[in-house]
Amino acid sequence: MFRKLKTYLEYGNHFCGIEHTIQSGEELIYTTILKKSKNTVDVENSFKDNSIGNTITKLRKEQHIFLVINNDQVLLKHIKSEQVELEKLVYKAYPNINIDEFFYEIMSQENNHFVSICRKDYVNELVAEYKAHSKFVINISLGNALASEISHFVQEKLFVTSNANISLENHKISSIEKKEIESIKTYKINGLEITSEQILSFSAALAVVLKNFNTITNFDLLKKAVKSDYLHSRYHSLFLKFGLLSILGILLVNFLIFNHYFNQVSTLQQTSQINQTTKQKILEINEEVTKSQKMVEDMLNSNISKSSFYVNAIIMKLPNSILLSELNYQPIIKRIKTGKTIEVEKNIMLLSGKSNNSELFSKWVTDLEATNWIKKVEISNYHDASKSLSDFSLKLSIENDKEN
Repeated sequence: MFRKLKTYLEYGNHFCGIEHTIQSGEELIYTTILKKSKNTVDVENSFKDNSIGNTITKLRKEQHIFLVINNDQVLLKHIKSEQVELEKLVYKAYPNINIDEFFYEIMSQENNHFVSICRKDYVNELVAEYKAHSKFVINISLGNALASEISHFVQEKLFVTSNANISLENHKISSIEKKEIESIKTYKINGLEITSEQILSFSAALAVVLKNFNTITNFDLLKKAVKSDYLHSRYHSLFLKFGLLSILGILLVNFLIFNHYFNQVSTLQQTSQINQTTKQKILEINEEVTKSQKMVEDMLNSNISKSSFYVNAIIMKLPNSILLSELNYQPIIKRIKTGKTIEVEKNIMLLSGKSNNSELFSKWVTDLEATNWIKKVEISNYHDASKSLSDFSLKLSIENDKEN
């Protein structure tokens, strides 16, 4: 977790590889930008230009760069030797070289050594030009040495870069032949489709992510210096941003706390002002509720004995073939409204339900009509709900002079 955080603080999640190459006598710059998300890496952008000025306009602010110099300023020799002393390998490849004027990089594959050289002045000028545009070079490679970074991912035994054919044996580079590439080819590299023109810039960006590119050079001090310059700028920018954010955060917290208590004081003052009015309204509403409650209680008390008697009498005569779903004594005529008298349909009882025997239903209706406290029985509704069941609704008129 700490390592991932450290990597993010140092490099962010965008990694850029840039290759300076030459094709048909024209200087070209190939750029690949990778985006790391959790444990996956995707190609976010890839493009080519013919000048640094055009290239940097397409990069993120303060983007770090792995620079690959692979143009006519770089010479490459392939030698076979068991020699391990660096300078002897360089002198074997370039016998008359003035080593003080050149940077060299040796990519060794067992006894195969690929020695690339470039003048120091040219490399330093290129690094300085990127820095002048606030784009920091953090690593440098010469020629096609970075092809070894993806040799384990390529299935083909022969693949091409922007200006060379590269042969593989057991996923190790056996030869690098610089030549004019006539057609662009596409390779599958760990699930990503990469063209031959992207190979080295992609490998450069990937090397920053994987941190496993290792060649022998005499410009390690330069690489440490450019990386140190970048990290200094990166941390300065981050600390400046974090400092400003912290100050803004503190100011925001202070404002929120002040605003919170100010609002509370204002709310309390407003509450205090309206409490008296609210208290008076509550007293008035309480008085209305008390009146309404008393009215309902009076109505219920006056009818409770009658309703109990009527309900009990009807249930006693109810046949087993009839199922009541409603028994409503003195139903309310209108909706109950605040401050209005509750109007009921006096001396009326509504019955509804289901019957599965029409003969027993008729007899029950006849019995109801014969009851001395029932003035009239009206069948409001009677229809078949199914083959065996019928829905019904009755309206009973009650004698108003009967008591239970």
